[in-house]
Amino acid sequence: MFFRFVLRALQYRKQRLILAFAALAVAATLATVLFGIYGSVERRLHDEFKAYGANIVAVPANGGTIPLEIATTAEKQGAEAAPFLVTSAKSYAVVGFMPGKTKPLTNYWHVEGSRDIEANECLAGVQLNLKVGQAVPAAHSCLVKGILSTGGAEDNELLVPYETAQSIAGIEDAASVIELRAPANRIEQIRNNLATRYPIAQFRTVRSVTATETNVVFKIRTALFLLTLLILTITTLCVSSNFSEMVVERSKEIGILKALGAREGRIAAFFVSESAALALLAAIAGYAAGLFVAAAIGKEIFGGIFRIDAGISTFLVVAAVMLGVAALATVIATSRIWSLDAAIVLRGE
Repeated sequence: MFFRFVLRALQYRKQRLILAFAALAVAATLATVLFGIYGSVERRLHDEFKAYGANIVAVPANGGTIPLEIATTAEKQGAEAAPFLVTSAKSYAVVGFMPGKTKPLTNYWHVEGSRDIEANECLAGVQLNLKVGQAVPAAHSCLVKGILSTGGAEDNELLVPYETAQSIAGIEDAASVIELRAPANRIEQIRNNLATRYPIAQFRTVRSVTATETNVVFKIRTALFLLTLLILTITTLCVSSNFSEMVVERSKEIGILKALGAREGRIAAFFVSESAALALLAAIAGYAAGLFVAAAIGKEIFGGIFRIDAGISTFLVVAAVMLGVAALATVIATSRIWSLDAAIVLRGE
């Protein structure tokens, strides 16, 4: 009886079931997109905010230098660290840096030429009026590999490998300043840990970067959540409307079942089962489509390679949500089953 009831619905109510399936599939697609983006937006925004530089800066508390060990300790705690050593050679201000460690925190640097330098090579600030390939009679006669423009103090400096700066300054295992990039949710924790361990240094939080990143992540996640809620509400109303019409159209079948002694809850379970089957099929179809839509949107907004961030956990969430939406919509629609009088319905009144 149960399967016959469901099959009859598929056979004679195709149009309404297709409409309900389409609504659930579209909702599942959008839910997959939103959940996929929601789950990865913090990491992607964190990558984007690297372009704004460090969110913590370590400087000497009383002048001089700070231990280079701070950078290693910060990295062990999950932060990225870029040490700089400021010195001078002849008439030039010289800054030692580590190209590999500095690059992730200085995406805003504009370099004409190459920023990857080795021993006896350097980057020249744009205000020094030097050219790529020119030899500079300072800092061990470095060869200019690139012209650097940042709009800051670097425009008037020669940037050399860290080892070269240590040789010029005559010091080792020390830095003038260390720029740190900590995860947004652990900035204060890492800063406090470092401040406790290294009282010789001051650890300053770059509030403009930190506050902006936190606010943007919160606002985007809130917007995604509200948009998902709106979509699911509209889908619930759409599916509920379709199943309400199906209840009306199948009132004679319901009347016969009630006349034969079937309980209202059992009859309502037939409709819920139909909608649950539709929801599962829609979740599969919507999830498959949503993966590619989410990846395409992510690529368009954040750039980079075509990545699909959603996993099996996202599918389970989408399937559970679709089942919940379908069940709620069907319960609302089938509530009128209890008010149907079998005798009146079967008389055609």
